[in-house]
Amino acid sequence: MSTKLSRRHFIISGAAALGACFLPADILRRARQYQLDHDDVLIEAPESYRRTLYATPQDSGTWQFALDARTTEAPPIPSWRDWLENYQSVDVDDRNDLAEWIRENRDSYRLGRKSSDWLDSELCDHTWSNYIDGQYAYQDSPEAQALDYLFRLKLPNRAIQDESGRSVGELTYYFGVHPGNDWHFAEAEGDLVLPALQYRLRELGENTKIEICSNPWN
Repeated sequence: MSTKLSRRHFIISGAAALGACFLPADILRRARQYQLDHDDVLIEAPESYRRTLYATPQDSGTWQFALDARTTEAPPIPSWRDWLENYQSVDVDDRNDLAEWIRENRDSYRLGRKSSDWLDSELCDHTWSNYIDGQYAYQDSPEAQALDYLFRLKLPNRAIQDESGRSVGELTYYFGVHPGNDWHFAEAEGDLVLPALQYRLRELGENTKIEICSNPWN
């Protein structure tokens, strides 16, 4: 999910990058020529892959990453049944399990007297908003998953360079964008950083394909 934030104002933790090696001259040359010929970004993905790292264009020539799912506004609000089963690990068909959860969470979830069909009604806005701004923002969203994936690769804090030592792009990690906003995500700046990142992922033995997708707000 894009936060639609200006990176000029809200960079918190950053200057992560893609590795000690520079982008090889032949790849850099192909990427630049492809950009000139097709007005597009060259992605030399592996023939077989297990994961997809989606790159969505943002403002000012940046790309935001999402892992194994395309960026969307937000997941749809679930029913109470879906919430309990998939987010709270409650077996709603087990009356004792369900009753115990209600007893322990009545106050925090503002649970009043329940009708017979409450499980199939939409989860309350208060509960869903707390989840989206909390656990989803820093852990469960495709963007947070992409940040965690890239961060765990332990890539050095260094810009990608060409053979002349000039930077061809940079990867930036955001662990929350400002106080009160806990969105976790990673962004890349510059078109050549995507070919560089794909090359680096292959070099590291990661069976991960970078796929460019359109901005859903354009």
